[in-house]
Amino acid sequence: MHSKDVVAQTQRYVAMFLWMFLGFLYISLISQWLTVSNRDQLFTEYIDHVIQVAANEQLPAKEVRALILIRAGDLFVPVHDDEIQITGKGVTLRAAVHYKVDISLPIVNQPVYRMRLDHDSAFRPLQ
Repeated sequence: MHSKDVVAQTQRYVAMFLWMFLGFLYISLISQWLTVSNRDQLFTEYIDHVIQVAANEQLPAKEVRALILIRAGDLFVPVHDDEIQITGKGVTLRAAVHYKVDISLPIVNQPVYRMRLDHDSAFRPLQ
C-alpha cells in the first residue's frame, strides 16, 4: 500500500466514525425529546381526569395536588409542589402546572435544551 492509500483509508474511517457519533447524538437527543413528550401527554390526560373527578366529588385542593404529584412521580415528570397551582373548588376547580425538563448530551450529561411545559386544566361539565 502506498502512503496516499493509507491516508485516504484513515480519512474514510475518521469520517465514518464522526458520522456514527453524530448519528448517536442525534438519536439520543430525539429519543429524550420523544420520551418527555410522551410522558407529558400522559400527565396532561391524568391532570384533566383528576380535575373532572375532583370537581364532581368536591375534593379539597390539597388532595388534588397530592394526586398530581403522585402521578408525576410515577411518570418521572420533574414537578415540584410549588409548580402546581390549584384554584377554585367544585365546578370552578382549575389546576395550572408549570415545569421544566432538560434535554442532555449523552456521556457528559450536560443540558443542551430546556423544555418548558405548561398545563392549565379546568372542570368541563359534560354536554
